[in-house]
Amino acid sequence: MTAPKKLLVALLLVAVGLVFAATGGATGKYTDPSGDNGSAPDLTGVTVSSDKASGQIIFRIDGKNISSSENYPTFLDIDSDANPLTGDVMGGGEDYFFVVDNSSYWFAHWNGSDWVDTSSSTVRVFGTSTGIMISVNKSDLGNSSNLNFSATAFDWPNKKYDSAPDDGMYNYSLDDGGPSILAVVLQTSPASGPKAGKPFVVTPTGLTLPPTGGAASTPAPESYTCTATLNGRTLAGSGTGACTFKIAKKKTRGKTLKVSLTVTYEGTSKTFPYVFKVK
Repeated sequence: MTAPKKLLVALLLVAVGLVFAATGGATGKYTDPSGDNGSAPDLTGVTVSSDKASGQIIFRIDGKNISSSENYPTFLDIDSDANPLTGDVMGGGEDYFFVVDNSSYWFAHWNGSDWVDTSSSTVRVFGTSTGIMISVNKSDLGNSSNLNFSATAFDWPNKKYDSAPDDGMYNYSLDDGGPSILAVVLQTSPASGPKAGKPFVVTPTGLTLPPTGGAASTPAPESYTCTATLNGRTLAGSGTGACTFKIAKKKTRGKTLKVSLTVTYEGTSKTFPYVFKVK
């Protein structure tokens, strides 16, 4: 292990401006409840942005009374292959981690049996008691474009901590600019599909995300919208997300209804197409 590196304030502020200016796209926004761990340092969320062309990634960890001294460090754990069954499986599958206090940081990777110092040629770190920014290139994270991560703020003297998220990890995809939404759990009314003369409602009740080592879940989207065509002609929607469609009674049976559903979650959006036959 080498000595901890000093925080690099000016260089990171330049890097932050360059990366956020370059992305121009979605930013992953991950929240954590405030005050959920009593008197422990309080994490309130993590924001992640990246430049897909260069591979540079910036993590911004927000909170209160974090990394204020060596006794109050903040960890950023990264599962670089988004697989909780590889890496340090006892710790959730982490392959890399950063630990930051008020004056220094350490960047390490799992070598199969222990944590060792790793290359930091692309790393810049800036920290205060209310926020930490860590900039690192994916080339220093196994060159992966899809990763899981979590943050933990510690109070060593009182043996207290706050983690974000509380269970498992968050997911971030450079391709999506946020969590990778793999599929949608869809509910329709009527459940059997659109029927002539009746309204047809499309509702996303959950999202399928990559496994992150926590409890299995299918979180609901934060918002969603629909567009549709019936036999090639635009069909106006109403209700939540404009996802309720009025199907005419005449001359619609056997016609094709195409619905494009766009879901938004933790700062990223993804569109899923669906095709139905009117009965």
